[in-house]
Amino acid sequence: MRYAPLTSLFLLLFFALPFSGLKAQTGVKDQVVSAIGSGNAAALAKHFVANVDMALPSASDYYSKAQAEQILRKFFEEHRPKGLTIVHEGTNQGGDSYYIGNLATANGDFRVTFFLKKNGDVFQVKQLRMEAGR
Repeated sequence: MRYAPLTSLFLLLFFALPFSGLKAQTGVKDQVVSAIGSGNAAALAKHFVANVDMALPSASDYYSKAQAEQILRKFFEEHRPKGLTIVHEGTNQGGDSYYIGNLATANGDFRVTFFLKKNGDVFQVKQLRMEAGR
């Protein structure tokens, strides 16, 4: 019974640590959803990898954070967001989390998909797609 406290600590860490990463991922997801839903290109770009794969109706390529922010700023000026609602989420075979949602704007709805990839201790957006709603 001398090792009971050590065993308890090990079990606590074993089961709690995976959820600490989930909490961090959820925080980033919520910040990304908020930034898209409010049309805040600067807040969104803070969560991008160095070169993000981005596809919008007017532009599609790999962009630096600064380029992506400018393109998004223009998109949000032309399509004022009213809010983003996530309708589906999951994890792909590579371990990246993905989120699919509906972005309501002043000019119609868009289907939004973004992927979060873990880089070191942080989760970052590696891909963002916005397609005109059907």
